[in-house]
This record gives sequence, C-alpha cells and structure tokens, in this order.
Amino acid sequence: MAPHLNRLAIAACLLQAGFLALALAGDLRSLVPEVITLLAALSIIHLCAVWLAAKNGRIRVAWILAPALLFRLTVWPVYPAFSGDIFRYRWEGKLQAAGGNPYQARPDDPEWAHLRDSVSERIPLPDFRSAYGPVLLLLEHATYRFTAFAADDPADQVFWFKLPAALCDLAVILVLLRLLRARGLADHHVLVYAWSPLAVFEFWINGHNDSILLLLLAGAMLAAAQKRWLVSFAILSLAALTKFWPLALFPLFFDWRERRWGALLLIPVSLLLFLPYWSDLRWNARFLSGFVGGWRNNDSVFGLVLWLADGDLNAAKRVTIAALAFVTLGIAWMRPALEEGVLAISAAILALSANCHPWYLTWLVPWMAFHVSPGLLLWTAAAPFFYEVLIRWFSLGEWHGVSPLRWWIYVPVFGLLAWKWGASRWRNT
Repeated sequence: MAPHLNRLAIAACLLQAGFLALALAGDLRSLVPEVITLLAALSIIHLCAVWLAAKNGRIRVAWILAPALLFRLTVWPVYPAFSGDIFRYRWEGKLQAAGGNPYQARPDDPEWAHLRDSVSERIPLPDFRSAYGPVLLLLEHATYRFTAFAADDPADQVFWFKLPAALCDLAVILVLLRLLRARGLADHHVLVYAWSPLAVFEFWINGHNDSILLLLLAGAMLAAAQKRWLVSFAILSLAALTKFWPLALFPLFFDWRERRWGALLLIPVSLLLFLPYWSDLRWNARFLSGFVGGWRNNDSVFGLVLWLADGDLNAAKRVTIAALAFVTLGIAWMRPALEEGVLAISAAILALSANCHPWYLTWLVPWMAFHVSPGLLLWTAAAPFFYEVLIRWFSLGEWHGVSPLRWWIYVPVFGLLAWKWGASRWRNT
C-alpha cells in the first residue's frame, strides 16, 4: 500500500476508535466535557484526512465509503443526547396524527395535554409553535405513523426518529459522488463530507433533520449540472420549504436568458404543501425572524452589529436582514459555480445571523467537496466547542448562548478567511 494510503488508513482507524468510544460511553449527557474533547480530536483527524486525500488523489472510492459507513453504523445505537430537537419532531408528528396543526399548537397548550408522555419534558421551547417548513412537518407525520406502529415506548419512538436523518445522510454521499463526476472532479473529494465527524454526530446520534435539507440541495444542484432546470427548481422549492433559508439561493439558480420560468415552480409547490396547514402564520413568521435577531446563540458578526446599534435588537435585526440581502444578491451577481455559491451564501447566513448551533454548520460541509475553504473547514471542526453551553444547562438548567469562548473560534476562522481572500487578490493583481 502506498505511504499516503497507509496514513489515510491510520486516520480512518483513529476516527473509528473515537466513534467506538462514543458508542460505548453510555449516557453522553453526563460526559459533556469529555465528548467535546473527543469530537474536537476527531475533527483534527478529519482535517488531516482531508489534507492527505487532497495531496494524494488516487484513492478508490470504496476505501472512503466503507469506513464512512462503518463510522455511522458504530454510533447508530447511541441515544440522542446533545439536542432535544428530535423530541420536538416526534411531538409534532404525534400532534398531526391526533388532528392538530403544528403551526397553531404548542406542546404546553392545555388543549393537547393528553399527548404528553414520558419524554415530553425534553421537548425544547414547549411554549412555541413550529417554525419548520411543510416538507419537514409532512415527514414528521409519516415518521410518527411508522414509529408508533414499530414501537409502543415513547423513548423507543424518539430513537427511531433518527432514521430519516440517517438515510438522507447516506443519500447525500451518493448524490455528492454523482455531482462530483458531473463536474469532472475525482471521487475522493467526497471524503470531506463522508468522514466528517460533525455529520456523523449530528445525523446519526442527534438525528437532526438538516440532512434532509442537504439532500434536496444536492439534488437540485445535480439536476442543474444535467441542465434539467425544471427539475432543479422543483427540488430547490422543496428545499426552501424545509427550513426556508434556501430561498436565498434562488438568485444563484436564476438566469433571465436560459431559465426564466423555473423559479415560478416555488408558488404552486408552496401552495400545495402548505394546504394541510393553512392558517394564520403571522406569529410563526415573527418567531422565525428570531433566527436573524430575536435570540442569540454563538453569533459572530451579529454580535458586532448589535454592539454598534447600542444593544437595539430591532435595529440590529434590520441591518442584518439588509446585509444578508446585499451579500446574497452580490454573490449571485458574480455568477460563481453553484456549489461555490451555495457554500458562500450559507456561510454568510451563518456569520450574519444571531444563531449558529453546531448542527447548522453541517450546511457547509458537502460543498467543500468542490471548493475546500480552510477557514470554513476550521469553523466546522470547531463546532463541538459550541456545545460548551450544555455543561451549565444539564447541571444547573441555565442557558447562556452567548459566551466569550466563541471568539476563540471566530477570530482564527475569520482571520484565516481574510488571509486566504487577501492572498487570492494579491495573486490576481
């Protein structure tokens, strides 16, 4: 075996050892500092593996996919630990099965008290209505029907709610391979995503639904690479009806000369999928706006904007929304490759918004298979440190989403991004 493959095999073994340690650790909620440390170490190994793959490109795809599948199967038995979102997914599915509308009902509503059970106390934000798109609500309903048939115990049902996230994560890898080939790139680039500890942890342990969004975005880009623009816009519309922020990607796909009408598919697709949930959504829209300025978790640029606005949250939110619109349209105007443009807009949204949970950073990982950004890769590698907030949350019930620790992450990340941008500008002059 060639030396670089030996080193890559060592990296795979170290990653597997780390995932096995997670699988054997027991209740991860009682081991937050240890899990953060282990995930950070795995992230460093992943960075080394990405560098080795980039330096020595002749790698058979089976040598990447086999370890990737082993990593995932190893941690599959681990119960969701570092996020309560999956408990929310189940409640919203159960509510729909009982005839309720997640856009109007709250877990704490007395009207729906009969739906409470042994896992209800772990539902996050029980006094808030849903802010997910109808694609996710429909999937939650279908998943609850399946899990209720397969298991009677509420805790077991929550565990099986990981299945859509896990299956879509595997599908992302396969679609990325097809997209890499459509773009004329080597298969080994898929290692960036396939071996990512962040993706494994968030989709196969915590069960976050962001892999569904990533699969739809990858499908839209694959259809675009094949010049099937109506299909591409149809899939992109579905992506926008998961967590809504992919609406910002439409200018990237839009072109007056070649594909004028495809974007209009968003209208009938939206009407069709919102129909089962049709109601007054003004409260939900206001709540959703909190993503860019209603509450704060691990924010970076937004924190600076808020400081410049003398703590005026509404003013900071308006400035942030305007900046997001300006940056999004500016990136689209430059007409980058779709994958590079999606990466840039996703990064801008995360940098400017008031919230950057660790699983949000999975939005960046697939597209670095096409354009590796050292700064953004460092950002995803540092994601485990954002879980520091759980130490006080699990022990004292105190949530402090804005910690000075985040600047130890953001200063190196933004510094590396600025240095790379300056170096590229210098080479082009």
